[in-house]
Amino acid sequence: MSGPVQEAGKRGAALGRPVAVYAGRYRDRVEGAGLPEGCEVLGEWDVLPHRLSGVLRRAGALVLLDLLSFPYEAMSRGRWDVPVAAVLPQEHDEEFLVSVLEKPLFERLGFFDLVATADDALWEALGVRYGWAACQRIRPASEDPAGVAREVCGVLLSEEGAELPSGRGSYEAREYWRRRGERFAREAPHRAICSAAHGRAFNKAIHGVQAAALEPQLAAVRSARAEDLPLEVLEVGCGVGRWAASLGRLGARYTGLDVSEAMVGAAGENFPWARFEVLEDDLEIPFEDESFDLAFTVTVLHHNPTEIKRRLLSEMWRVVRPGGRLAFLEDFVGVRRSDDETVYPMSVSAFVELLVGVSGGEATLEHFESVKYPHDDFHRGGLMVVSRLGVPRRW
Repeated sequence: MSGPVQEAGKRGAALGRPVAVYAGRYRDRVEGAGLPEGCEVLGEWDVLPHRLSGVLRRAGALVLLDLLSFPYEAMSRGRWDVPVAAVLPQEHDEEFLVSVLEKPLFERLGFFDLVATADDALWEALGVRYGWAACQRIRPASEDPAGVAREVCGVLLSEEGAELPSGRGSYEAREYWRRRGERFAREAPHRAICSAAHGRAFNKAIHGVQAAALEPQLAAVRSARAEDLPLEVLEVGCGVGRWAASLGRLGARYTGLDVSEAMVGAAGENFPWARFEVLEDDLEIPFEDESFDLAFTVTVLHHNPTEIKRRLLSEMWRVVRPGGRLAFLEDFVGVRRSDDETVYPMSVSAFVELLVGVSGGEATLEHFESVKYPHDDFHRGGLMVVSRLGVPRRW
């Protein structure tokens, strides 16, 4: 094996969860072809329904090298939790691939999955159609199935070895997130925006829980607005823009803010149709009063002390129109145990008190639900949605 592939294999072996490579018709060409250590080659027999559950339980990721023979009907909803890397066949065009793979595969691929193709035109057409981000693409140099498999596995395994930025000694939220953004925004974006200490599968599971809670609320806001009026949405702490695709599917005009220039730059590349801006040190949101119908955060506020929470809430309140909504998917349970920790948990009652203060009592609770992540023994998260009362000052 070459140096980078060998190093990726060593890291993958240390993770303890192999990358499952469904080779299908190409199995004879892929087996023994020097895949990194930590990869398991599968044939058509290995993914029969009664075997597939076992394969996915032990896999850290699933590479689909032969898209046209994989049994998608055996993939129940929970089985899609494993990150998928889909290798697009070179011999078929967009029309054929959409007709065959739209429902079983393409519509299921999200931000934490990957798509491998060397065809720029095909990537652009499918990416626009399904809202795929630029960071999901792998551009293989090889045309041979074994070579493509090596490249894709190398990407999956190498990204797990990215060094973590340390907050030890004196955690300061804005500086920490800037450094984290610079480290991960391009190298491992899935770790930049969920849990930096864990890999793609763990972060995909976190995102899945968040999406199940947040996306119905986003859709409810969209449905309450006239169809001929655009829905203006602002996300504070957007990272590399993972929620832009969800809002794009709803026909919303999405704007993202983040303190990390690196993340904002990567977000603009991921979703060029959306707008992304840097949130400067004064934390003043660079938009006029009453500019948005919805402003939201996802696991952002609990990384900041109370005074910064208050400032961000005040600014979000200012830029949301009366009749609009604010949504917060944050951790409300926990205790800050040391100065090194990157979280400042706040109880629901304390958060409500803070929100009532910045809103002058004009916030009305629309929805609240607790959120339990797969790795937690208790519900530490919650989604709170409030509406802004009052009469708009401008139309």
